[in-house]
Amino acid sequence: MYFMKLKINWEHPRCKHALERMWLRGISHREVKEAIVKGQKIMQRETKLIESIYRYFSVVYDEMVYKKVRKVFPVTVKIRVGE
Repeated sequence: MYFMKLKINWEHPRCKHALERMWLRGISHREVKEAIVKGQKIMQRETKLIESIYRYFSVVYDEMVYKKVRKVFPVTVKIRVGE
């Protein structure tokens, strides 16, 4: 079975907002990675970003694939309420 390596780029300038949201909501790097891997994926129409819904939050990110590495650039983290 073939597995693609996942690399989350936290140094990208776009990720600053996601890091701030994670800090405010008490979500760790491990939980974000778990959400990206296991969450339900939805493509946003306007921005073409991917939203991964997992547990009580969702992660919006951009994704690029280079050979055997899947690079992810988190944009924001949202809390899912009332669903």
